[in-house]
Amino acid sequence: MRHDEERPRTSDFLSEATVPGHWTQVLGGMRANAFTRLSLDEVRAEAAHLLILSPSPEVARACFGEMLGEFGDSVEGAVSDAGSKENVPTLEVAGLDDVVPSHVPAGTWVFLPHRQDGWTELEEASARLRRDLVKENSGRAAADKLVLIEYGINLWLWAEPPSSGGDPVCHAGELISWESAWALESGGGDRTVADAGSDVADGAVDSSGTRPPTASARPPIYFGLPPFLRKRRWDS
Repeated sequence: MRHDEERPRTSDFLSEATVPGHWTQVLGGMRANAFTRLSLDEVRAEAAHLLILSPSPEVARACFGEMLGEFGDSVEGAVSDAGSKENVPTLEVAGLDDVVPSHVPAGTWVFLPHRQDGWTELEEASARLRRDLVKENSGRAAADKLVLIEYGINLWLWAEPPSSGGDPVCHAGELISWESAWALESGGGDRTVADAGSDVADGAVDSSGTRPPTASARPPIYFGLPPFLRKRRWDS
């Protein structure tokens, strides 16, 4: 377990840093476990709307390649064309200062930067916004509530993975709890985390001038259980 004073601090996205190789195995294990994975089809069926709160398009591309490739037209805050597929949730990328909690649509999955990520200013902003979203949720009917999920940006450069025995490992005031962690099923074939990162660095683009994101450069592990996954665990 790491305590707060041991957590590295930064004021930026460590885009050039290499993600430790053991996270490839951690992610593979989560994707192989029905209790720690969701498919894109399940996200499509369960989420009414996807809201990714990110400090920059670069961060959103690195952490949400699979979701952006499936649901988003572009990373610069555009909303996907919900009419192009049946039951496709709209997806929006926004800055942390651009969100009014009362305006977030019912049933939205809100992805927030992790409150103990190591990016000091972002931690504080995310914590403030999460408090506002929790307060907003308290006044909503059950069917209208928001699902709050956190994601790591620089987290992988210092956090310890769960033990091989599968016991939950918590860090930094128990805010990073593996009991609430999940991942998407692999959407990038046999590509590794390192492979995905090379595409982001190369900046490949399609004919429209936008690089279509299809895989995340950072391990796409999320903290905070959607109701569907929580029910699956309870029922089993």
